[in-house]
Amino acid sequence: MTGKYEKLIHSGRAGVYFAPRLVGPLRSAARGTGIEWIDLDLHGVTGREAFLKRSAERLRLPGYFGQNWDALHECLLDQAAGGSPGAVVHWRRGDGLAKRAPDAMKTALEILQETAVGWAVTGRTYLVVVDRDSAPGLDLPPLR
Repeated sequence: MTGKYEKLIHSGRAGVYFAPRLVGPLRSAARGTGIEWIDLDLHGVTGREAFLKRSAERLRLPGYFGQNWDALHECLLDQAAGGSPGAVVHWRRGDGLAKRAPDAMKTALEILQETAVGWAVTGRTYLVVVDRDSAPGLDLPPLR
């Protein structure tokens, strides 16, 4: 199973997808190929401000991060220019955000998708894998 994910990671794939049922093999493949694994645990996040704060912590955004959507987008694209070989962001436990601030969830995922496209242009992997139960009502493709 890990071999499947290693090929996927080396392909420079980018985008936002539903996570596989078991993320352990994907995490192992990412780490084994030097791709950063980022656990974006959104437990307790129920609004835009809390999402931006949690993102600053988990995505290790710079101190000058402006706590708004545009700044999130710019900082994530700046990380692509920083020379990292890529990243896999595991979006989990986001059901509170989905229920209480669906517009914020939608905007956040759009920014992450745009970030993935920015990384893909450089030939590097940027995957966001979303646990199905943490984004009720979303229609994302499965990661295959």
